Amino acid sequence: MKRIAALLLALWLAACGGGSQAPGGAGVLPKAWPASGPGEDPPPAPPVVEALMGRLDLLPALLPPAVATTLFDPLITGVTVRDLTDPALVAFTVRATLAQLLGPKPAEIFHWYGHPDYNHAVAQVPVHFQNRHGTSLYGEIVLPRRGQVPPSDGPFPAILVLEGQNTNLAMYRWWHQLYADAGYLVFAFDFSGQGHSEDEAEGDPGDNVHDAQDALDYLLERSPVAGAVDRRRIGVVGHSMGAIASLGLQAVEPRIHAAVAAAPISESSAPFDANPVPVMIQTGDHDGPVAPIPVVNPAVVRPVYDKLQGDRAFIVADASTHAQHTNYALLPTASWGLELAGRYSLAWMDWHLRRDPAALEILRSPHPHLSWLWDSEVRIGPDSVVMRGAGPLP
Repeated sequence: MKRIAALLLALWLAACGGGSQAPGGAGVLPKAWPASGPGEDPPPAPPVVEALMGRLDLLPALLPPAVATTLFDPLITGVTVRDLTDPALVAFTVRATLAQLLGPKPAEIFHWYGHPDYNHAVAQVPVHFQNRHGTSLYGEIVLPRRGQVPPSDGPFPAILVLEGQNTNLAMYRWWHQLYADAGYLVFAFDFSGQGHSEDEAEGDPGDNVHDAQDALDYLLERSPVAGAVDRRRIGVVGHSMGAIASLGLQAVEPRIHAAVAAAPISESSAPFDANPVPVMIQTGDHDGPVAPIPVVNPAVVRPVYDKLQGDRAFIVADASTHAQHTNYALLPTASWGLELAGRYSLAWMDWHLRRDPAALEILRSPHPHLSWLWDSEVRIGPDSVVMRGAGPLP
């Protein structure tokens, strides 16, 4: 009997590849991370264009970036003017736009080359998977701490990132970096017909909630990092159409344990029946689905928050637009948008997935660039905190 037991043990260890069991995971922790790399940069522009871009160094002298943001942030154009004074970023954007126009999807509204500051700040693993209808979707697994921590430190909490309409996952690499650098394993993918994903296969209705569930299936069952994910600590964040999908997903998907919905448009645009998990809503003073809705937009989004029960939050950023949650260059919004959105969205997950007490303090502390026109509110347990920003005057 002892020999049989030893043989069975040896066979079991062999089947597991000799790795260690992942508490909270579905299986065995990987021995090593899969090969990873940075985000994709655009190829060089034609020589004549490259030569012209060599003259862009004059821009910062005309309007230093710090002056640009001070003057134009209150007018929601701080990012646009700041980016225009960055010669390297302007050159990157020209190359990326030309590459998109000459590439396989020239009709895409936004190029899919991300932002140089974030492309090189992630260790990502490109993958392809199929949804339940056979549509091929493109995704990127972003390794925790840029792959510098071994899988044996896992399993790791995970964040699923859902993109906006007519966008692509590279526009949200700032979010990928934020969570990955904090020790989360991140999975982002392009919805069908967007970015590197294919158009819907025959019979595919293009249901974003279903695609998000299929992405979770892939991550947890078939991906090269499946054993490294802590299934007890999975959150979802989304922007615009992705925020609407996040709200729909958290209502029906028991594998999700916390959600952040950034710019979910309005109550009629974001139908959901319940929130069994903690949900944070983020918006800006001048958010809006296409063009900004100046000043009054938080009143349009607030009914989404008012539907929520349990732990919930409503975060309104000063002088910020629908572009606040993307890293796409030149789009008009205030320059503090990403820092503010990242501060509260990371703290939301750190508290609800990790129970980090420092995160709770952040959630209850007003950022100086919260809206000074509209209330932000955080309700956790029996406690509620209402906050406003410092206002436009020094």
